[in-house]
Amino acid sequence: MKDRRSFRINVDYDHAVRVRWTPDGSALVVFKYNEGRIEFYKVDKVGNWFQNPTKQSSFPRAHTDDIVGFGVAPSGKYLITCTNKTEMVVWDAHGNVLEKIDTFLINTYSAKISPCGKFIAACGFTSDVPIWEVRFDKSGEFQSVQKAFNLNGHKAGIFDIAFDRDTSKAVTVCKDGTWKIFNINIEYYKGESARCLKSGTYEQTSAAALVAISPLGKVVAIATGKSIQIFSVSSGSLEGTIENVCLGQITAIKFDPTGKCLLVCADRYIRIFHNIPEFKTALEIPEGRLKQT
Repeated sequence: MKDRRSFRINVDYDHAVRVRWTPDGSALVVFKYNEGRIEFYKVDKVGNWFQNPTKQSSFPRAHTDDIVGFGVAPSGKYLITCTNKTEMVVWDAHGNVLEKIDTFLINTYSAKISPCGKFIAACGFTSDVPIWEVRFDKSGEFQSVQKAFNLNGHKAGIFDIAFDRDTSKAVTVCKDGTWKIFNINIEYYKGESARCLKSGTYEQTSAAALVAISPLGKVVAIATGKSIQIFSVSSGSLEGTIENVCLGQITAIKFDPTGKCLLVCADRYIRIFHNIPEFKTALEIPEGRLKQT
């Protein structure tokens, strides 16, 4: 494409290992590897493109270990950083530490913020996934981070976790070759537990598995090494496999907001695949209702 353009920001004396946009799209948030700190880079949008990147702020260093979790809440009220040990920090947008959390996972493999911004999840060496609620009062002031519930049922450590668009379902992928879908639209404050809706198995490799669930919660994608397996949430069956996606290993997978495409990061490229199983499973539901009728 002749009109294809790029936008470059130089990070002083370091390199970024995590990058996120702020919810309003006005700044990039990066985590610097050597310094172990967060920096904000404000950008101006002129016409349909970005210009004039300027460093807006730099957070104090909070970690000395490698980062496995980094995210910005959809509201922009808080951020999280989480190490591969057990330390997670919740920050406000000005670099103040709101809360420090011990994940009690021995080793943490992944940590994420739910799409609704209400929950933080972490998974790792143990077979349970703790979920915390981040609480703000009616005026928007931070109150606390409280344990909400666990995702239980696996028999080994959990590689990764993902949420659907409305945070009603969560999917986990385990070291023992299984994956599970949980209903997390629950009254946990009344003691209700998350319920496993569907469980399945995936083909393992020597690489740690990554998982993503489509926004409407119809299909699950699991990446292992160079390949991707896609499963139906309703039936748990394998709907398709994408073999040899890359030369190295897949480092990230994510569905686009519409669920029509699956984005795969590997070999310094982002590859985009049509999510055909989503359309197939979308047809299965009304076809099943017709048979019942």
